[in-house]
Amino acid sequence: MTEQDVAAAVEEFARREFSIKPSDRRFDRQVDLFEDGYVDSIGVIELIQFLERTFAIEIPEADLFSPEFSTIDGIAKIVVRNRASSP
Repeated sequence: MTEQDVAAAVEEFARREFSIKPSDRRFDRQVDLFEDGYVDSIGVIELIQFLERTFAIEIPEADLFSPEFSTIDGIAKIVVRNRASSP
């Protein structure tokens, strides 16, 4: 699975679960999901559960607090990296 595949799945999840309209021009794969108010504290838990369940990974705490974890593209990199390192 490529970063693009993961990013597409994460974007679809975010749009559906956090009610992000297709007409929202600010929303893209580089927007800060948390600082720009797309995902709240409950949403981050839902997002982590989605990632771990969908991609069969466990995200290390260091990655959760990484600046990468704030954007869809960054999350896709984290997922691909952790899939490659899991047995």
